[in-house]
Amino acid sequence: MTGVPAAGVAALELTGIEKSFTTGRAGAKSTVRVLEGVSLSVQPGEHVAIIGRSGSGKSTLIRCMNLLEVPDRGTIHASGTAVYQDRILLSSKELVRFRRQVGMVFQQFNLFPHLTVVENVALPLTKGVGLTENAALTRAAGMLAKVGLTDKLRSYPRELSGGQQQRVAIARALALQPSVVLFDEPTSALDPELVGEVLAVLRELAREGMTMVIVTHELAFAAEVSNRVVFLDAGRIAEEGPPEQIFKAPVNARTQSFVSQFAR
Repeated sequence: MTGVPAAGVAALELTGIEKSFTTGRAGAKSTVRVLEGVSLSVQPGEHVAIIGRSGSGKSTLIRCMNLLEVPDRGTIHASGTAVYQDRILLSSKELVRFRRQVGMVFQQFNLFPHLTVVENVALPLTKGVGLTENAALTRAAGMLAKVGLTDKLRSYPRELSGGQQQRVAIARALALQPSVVLFDEPTSALDPELVGEVLAVLRELAREGMTMVIVTHELAFAAEVSNRVVFLDAGRIAEEGPPEQIFKAPVNARTQSFVSQFAR
């Protein structure tokens, strides 16, 4: 349904996205506005890093991009096709296909502990795409080779480090051959010494031209790998631009305060 965008068509385009959550108990509920009119366009082959303080709405925004979180209002187009306009415009089957095309890698690895590494990657291909078991295992092995885990095909998640488990999760997303991959803080659950191996995989995907949106607190990585950096502040895009601008010459005072840690 999404596929490869036509020339000049955004891979993802969000306009006026708003999202609120209700907190508290009956009789003492309050509404918290998390996203306030966010508009963002992601071009094919672009690497967009989303940065900001905790609670600024970064994870909510990236989850709205593939409708794992349903916005309250706004519009979302994928490769020029409207998928959300104040409501989801897709049938249940279309929504599943859409989420395969706009893949997601989470903070937590979400691997099945009773399946081997290669089986974890192959499962969505047999259950979701309809590949035969042999075809799914072959593609899964290829994706695991891509992330440097050929020697771990028959291992179980409990036998892997956190960095290796996250690379399996990345391989699982890539096996579905998405047009866009969303990464929600892919290194936040890792010990510091394991962060580098995951970032190396993302760097390679960037070199290959994969369209990526990455929520990250790794500012040095965001500066290195992204074409564009988006600074989210209190549910709004306070500033966006090439990494040279955002990290070396930000205009917005809130951006200046936040990225000052990058120079330390």
